[in-house]
Amino acid sequence: MTLRDGERRNTTEQLELPLDQQPSAPVVGKVLRTVATPPTPPRIPAGDQRLIRLLGIGALLAALATIGGALTIDPVVDPTRALAVVAALALTVALGLTALLLLRSFQGHPGVWRVRRRRSVRRGLFAGALIGGYLALRIIGLGGPTGLLIATLLVVVAEAAISRSEIDSV
Repeated sequence: MTLRDGERRNTTEQLELPLDQQPSAPVVGKVLRTVATPPTPPRIPAGDQRLIRLLGIGALLAALATIGGALTIDPVVDPTRALAVVAALALTVALGLTALLLLRSFQGHPGVWRVRRRRSVRRGLFAGALIGGYLALRIIGLGGPTGLLIATLLVVVAEAAISRSEIDSV
């Protein structure tokens, strides 16, 4: 089939053209074919971005306090100040882990945002309380590895029960 000047081929005729006869430049009015691109994952909401930044800054400040206290305090001589360092360490773990869990939850489930903030905060607090509580008991002379194992199992069971009870659990 030969075309006169100004005539256009329809889409089925364009697909049947050999490669050496494909149109080289688009003509005004033609629809160009585009390559399908995968959809971009949704961004982290501004409120959660702010929360993650604040948690990270708080964790860094608490880590500096923990390092400074751990280098200057002897827990055998001054157990009260050692307990303050343990509290700073627990705060570091809680804030840092909460920020990391929030980031991870957005990476793993980009479209499901209902309970992630509450769950991340709860899990960070559980981890901080577990580490801080164990170290505090060790400083005052109580507790041991068996107690840490039992406390860890209790925290895991409590977290599993709470997570299963939430609506729209992720």
